[in-house]
Amino acid sequence: MIRLHTAFRRGIFPQAGFTLVEIVVAILLIGILAYSIIPRYQNRGVFDVNAQAEQLASDIRYTQSLAMTSGQRNRINLAAASYQITTSAGAPLAHPATGSTVAISLINVSLSGYNPPLTNNYIAFDGKGIPYTDVVAGTPLGANATITLSATGASSRQVVVSPQTGRVLVQ
Repeated sequence: MIRLHTAFRRGIFPQAGFTLVEIVVAILLIGILAYSIIPRYQNRGVFDVNAQAEQLASDIRYTQSLAMTSGQRNRINLAAASYQITTSAGAPLAHPATGSTVAISLINVSLSGYNPPLTNNYIAFDGKGIPYTDVVAGTPLGANATITLSATGASSRQVVVSPQTGRVLVQ
């Protein structure tokens, strides 16, 4: 027994464990990380709304440029929690990012406020990029079309399409 005690004192068998200073530093670092990460996690809905509003605006611009390059009307159909790029006849077109013709589902975000002036729940573009509220070239967009994206318990964003030019802004 005496040999074993002497061996520990001489450092042959190192003692395992942390010092009080090491434990306090580790707790302090965990606290700092938690303080910076938790608010970001709580505001995730704001990030979702911002990202999905920018994506919708980008897809509206894509639909407009696709109509201009093909010389044919294309439209973006809006639903409560999704949207889809289609031809003027309603045939689905492939999404540029996914390559799929399936509607883009919004995650924890809903669309509203676009009716009126979009009485048919879509916005169509002709070969010149002019926005219309129908596909038969009868009714050009008369006022700004404002599409509101909202998340539960978070702020909302608006995608605004201007008449005549089809300019798309996220506000």
